[in-house]
Amino acid sequence: MTFRTKMIVACAIGGVGLIVLLFAIFGGGGIRSYLDDNFRRQSASGDSIVYTSTAKPKAVYDQIRAARPPADTRLDPSGYFLRYSDDIVAVTASGTGSRIYVDDERRGYAHWLPYVGGVWGSGGPGDNFRGGGPGGGK
Repeated sequence: MTFRTKMIVACAIGGVGLIVLLFAIFGGGGIRSYLDDNFRRQSASGDSIVYTSTAKPKAVYDQIRAARPPADTRLDPSGYFLRYSDDIVAVTASGTGSRIYVDDERRGYAHWLPYVGGVWGSGGPGDNFRGGGPGGGK
């Protein structure tokens, strides 16, 4: 193989790698952009946004989860909760449809603590504290 052929192959592989990297960073979009594009915004306060849907909560939860897979989920009779790297999404019943809440991680933990606190932690600085003294499991 000539030097020129090697350079063409290397550039082609590098170009494909760059395209994959750019898609991974920008192509998928985050949960907030997905919610903006697919649901009707009802209100917003800082980083907290409320959307509405005419679909039932389970259908909305399934739709969101399929489009943007969460890091973790929690199902509760009060609603469906999805945890993302920086956001918490809650889907609750509202009349015949649904209400979708998205909060940044800290506010989401504070707002939904009764439903996700024992499962996802408190979101506070003590979450990483593992206790002191001798013993296994540390």
